Amino acid sequence: MPHIVVIGGSNREASQSHRIAEVIAARLEPQGATVDLLSLRDVDIPMWDEEKWSSDKPADSAWNTVWAPVSERLKKADGLVVVTPEWHGMASPMLKNLLCCCDQRELAFKPAYLVAVSAGAGGAYPIAELRMTGGKNNYAHWLPDHLIIRQAADFRPGDPENKAPDWLVNRLDHGLKILCAYAEAAKPIRSEVVDLDILKNGM
Repeated sequence: MPHIVVIGGSNREASQSHRIAEVIAARLEPQGATVDLLSLRDVDIPMWDEEKWSSDKPADSAWNTVWAPVSERLKKADGLVVVTPEWHGMASPMLKNLLCCCDQRELAFKPAYLVAVSAGAGGAYPIAELRMTGGKNNYAHWLPDHLIIRQAADFRPGDPENKAPDWLVNRLDHGLKILCAYAEAAKPIRSEVVDLDILKNGM
C-alpha cells in the first residue's frame, strides 16, 4: 500500500489548488493508498538560504521548527501528487521554494504526478516549468503523463454543480492509479540501485 503525499502548491487561504488537492486526496484512498495532504497555505516554509545547512543554527530557527517536520513528512512518501496554480503563466514561488529545499533525499526517485490548475484556459506553462527545473537536485521523478484542470472552479466531482467533463475525471483517476503502481514499483530502485552519495547533485 503506497503512501502518497499530495502537495497543494498555493499559499493563498482560499485557493482552487487547495480545494482540488483535497479532491485528489479523497480520490486516492479508493486506490488503496494512504494519503497525507500537505498544503502550502498551512505551513510557512522559510525561503531557502544557506542557514539551512548550518550546523550551529539556533534551536528556534524556522529550519528546525517548520522545515524539519515538513521534510520528515516528505521522506515518508512513496509517491507524490504536486498541484500547482498558474500565476502569471508560472508555477507558484512557494512551490518552487519547497522543491529547492528538498535536498535531503525527500523526493529522490519518487514518482510525482503533476497537476496544474488554471482559472481560465491556461495551465500548460507551469507543467513545462516544473518538468524543466522542478526535479533539479531533488531527483523527483515526474510521471510521463500530467493533468491540467482548466476552468478550475467548475471542477467538482461528485457535486451536483460539477461541470467538468467525465473524460477529465476519468483521466485523473487513471493518473492516480498509474502513480500508485509506480510508487510500489520504485521502492526497490531507491533501496537497491540508487546511490545518492555518488549522484549528490543533478548535472
